[in-house]
Formats: sequence, structure tokens, C-alpha cells
Amino acid sequence: MTTTIGYLHTDTQRGTITLAVPCEPCRAFHWHGAGTVEQPYYSPGDLTDRRSHCHNGNNYSAITISPEPYRPEWVTPQRGRFSAAYRREVAR
Repeated sequence: MTTTIGYLHTDTQRGTITLAVPCEPCRAFHWHGAGTVEQPYYSPGDLTDRRSHCHNGNNYSAITISPEPYRPEWVTPQRGRFSAAYRREVAR
């Protein structure tokens, strides 16, 4: 089993939660549904059995939910690619 990290993102206006999974081959996040504020699918520290759906070679069969939430500043506004802020976060 190959495990990667994922970050929960809550959309307070819609009441939805998504799971952002970083993908190095794409240099961007892939998104998975993660429930609603009332009924979340996951909590920080959970291990999911979600499989990769990336066609560029990012291969994982499980995701560990990070205690850190997803932050919008982790992507560039133009193309949605990893930003310098995300690279700094990963390096720490």
C-alpha cells in the first residue's frame, strides 16, 4: 500500500468538505469529496482507502488526513499549481 497525505478544506458557504491531495507529477492538488460540515467522512489522523485517479503517474492507495487544513495560498491564482508557500510548508 502506498500512502500519501491529504488536507481537508471546508467551504463554509456551501457547507461542504473536500480532500485536497497533492500530486507532484501534476504540480497541483487533486480533489476528492469528503462529506459535509454536518457529516464529515474523515477527521485529521484518519487513514482512507481512496485510490489515485491521476493519469500522470501519481500512484497511491491510501491517504492520511493531515491535522493541518488546506490553505488557499498553497496554489497559484493563475493555474492552480503549487505555490512557493506550499513548497515551504512541505520543506519544514
